[in-house]
Amino acid sequence: MVGPVHVAMIEQATETQTPEVTEPAVTERHEQLRELASQSWNLELVISGAALYATLSLPELLDSALNYYRYNLMLNNDYFHDILPIQVIGLSKGACYVLFAAFLVNFIMRAFWVGLVGLLAVYPDGIKYDQIYNLSQYAQKEYARRMGRLSDYAIRLDQRCNVIFALAFMLTITLLGVAFLYCILVVSVTLIQWLLSPTAYATFERIATPILLGFFVVYMIMMLVMNLPKFRDNPRLAPASFKLTQASSLMFLGLYRPAVYILFTFYSQIPKAILQRRLLTFTLFFTGVLIVSMVIEITQHSGAVSAFDGRSFITFRDPGRTADANSFDNLRPASELIKKASIQSDVIREPYIRLFIAYPKMLDAELNKRFIEPTWSDTLTKEEKRKERASWYLQTFAKYFQVAMNDSVYQQPEYLFTQRPDNDQRGLTTVLPAENLPVGKNVLKLTVPDSASKPKMYYQIPFWYIPEK
Repeated sequence: MVGPVHVAMIEQATETQTPEVTEPAVTERHEQLRELASQSWNLELVISGAALYATLSLPELLDSALNYYRYNLMLNNDYFHDILPIQVIGLSKGACYVLFAAFLVNFIMRAFWVGLVGLLAVYPDGIKYDQIYNLSQYAQKEYARRMGRLSDYAIRLDQRCNVIFALAFMLTITLLGVAFLYCILVVSVTLIQWLLSPTAYATFERIATPILLGFFVVYMIMMLVMNLPKFRDNPRLAPASFKLTQASSLMFLGLYRPAVYILFTFYSQIPKAILQRRLLTFTLFFTGVLIVSMVIEITQHSGAVSAFDGRSFITFRDPGRTADANSFDNLRPASELIKKASIQSDVIREPYIRLFIAYPKMLDAELNKRFIEPTWSDTLTKEEKRKERASWYLQTFAKYFQVAMNDSVYQQPEYLFTQRPDNDQRGLTTVLPAENLPVGKNVLKLTVPDSASKPKMYYQIPFWYIPEK
């Protein structure tokens, strides 16, 4: 994304090259770059407009990816498997919003810049302050001193457009770098969980978090110490300081080099005092985006009321008193995955309730702890073994999930394996009689055994029962 300022900078760089550098091939490349720079502003407007739409579409895709992961791939609900992926999505969505803001600001400023360039084409002399009849001579001089020439303002506006893009991409690369680091942690912990036994993984889970946190703190302290002038400029310690800094490139994967190009350009072109103020502003802004993105994403997936919501007398933390649209087939979008369970409607008029219980991948670990598959007789055929195994699976679910309506427990309802046609989600379906329910609000409750085999609440669905007359 370049404009006239880039053309001038490229020309100046070409003129100041040494004879060794200005070989014919290099000179030709500079000529091509000047021509590209003089014609790229129109493409910049097109790219910005297209990117505005694209960056607004990405958060929805990221939410879909997170829902798919949590249902089909998540093995545990610990910090590494549950919270870290949410933070990855929060950082990625934060990067999308930063890019959207940058594209929007750039689009507006660049469109205004195009108008100024067109105005200069009509009036090459720009503003003639001494000919503005409704200003005093003093005002004419002050405006001329403060505002300057129109062409200079157009150049400054072009500079700001390009700086906005550079800063936005720098922040985006940083956010994505942290997100990539979290992804590496999630994948690594998942592989470790597959390799270790449940007992060994529980031990690893208990000690891994403080170890990783301690490693990060030590690394940051070493980075700060080794970048002090007396260590950084020491001929003996300079290689170690450089390698320690380069270690952070692993976090950014393939984005490290573009980030360094942008960062070093600012370091080499902006005076130290101004640069320090801008870096402080950038750091504070990055930290703010980081915290806000994570808080919003975690809040949304935990069911808590948003911190930015000023309503004092409402909470979504009590499932038995919350009408969650995800729990009802008639209110939930067809493509949306069911969190834990659902029924056909928030208002039941039929004499039955059709209950669907989702089967997330995470449930495998819990079921494997409690139920051991029998050893099937070798005399059974494959078809017979398949039927026996399916029957045992359904009995397992009937023992694990306890279904109650208000205070009455259904005695082991009969389940069927189900793959929903609207979103291909897999789970269990059963039909519960509802003739004896009281008219009005009722609560369907799902409980599962805890570590001591006592019932604990798994999910609740409040609904209204109003039978047809």
